[in-house]
Amino acid sequence: MLSKILGMAGIMACGVAGGALPAAAQTAPVDYTSGKWVVHLDAAGVFKNDSAKVFVGGQRVPGATISSPNDATVTFDIGYFVTPNIAINLYAGLPPRGVIKGAGSISSFGTLATTNYGPAVLSAEYHFNNLGAFHPYAGIGLNYTLFLNVHHEALYNVKVPDAFGAAFKLGFDYDIGPDWTANFYVMHILLGTRVSASVDPAGTIPAVAKTTINPTIIGAGIGYRF
Repeated sequence: MLSKILGMAGIMACGVAGGALPAAAQTAPVDYTSGKWVVHLDAAGVFKNDSAKVFVGGQRVPGATISSPNDATVTFDIGYFVTPNIAINLYAGLPPRGVIKGAGSISSFGTLATTNYGPAVLSAEYHFNNLGAFHPYAGIGLNYTLFLNVHHEALYNVKVPDAFGAAFKLGFDYDIGPDWTANFYVMHILLGTRVSASVDPAGTIPAVAKTTINPTIIGAGIGYRF
């Protein structure tokens, strides 16, 4: 499912850009000296780099960790250009449903919990505008990820605290008209949180997972500048 969505996103972005190349050559490029705002709408894949240290009853469980399947979502962002090259960008997306599974020595537990998660990133970006219709950019910022609608499966009383982390972004816009662009980006977020739960319904046996998630998000779509 994820590969199909990413494939469709890539085909969409390339098709829009490719189909618009002749028109873009005949029309004025995006004016990066007068427009102050840009918005993007993208289909994206979330690729996780999970690991965890798991403790039960205060003792670390040897070989225990977690895994979480990759997800697909829709992301959007809005940027304000303080100069023709420097923009302040706010990024978010539709919170996908994440699945937390036991791995390593606790893989037999299967799904431990599920939760929706939504990263919000405020970043500064530098846009290179001296390459014609091609406008690569790089950004660095602060991420705040919310974890919503946490449901327990193999565990009980699961709590997943919201978390901060640094975010790094590379991408490009390609002009396809006076106001429209095709957009592609890769974002990496340094993210970890401390999941707490209990093994039994009464909560007498506590469990803690000190997790590292560090997702990489890859997206493609369209942008509009105004």
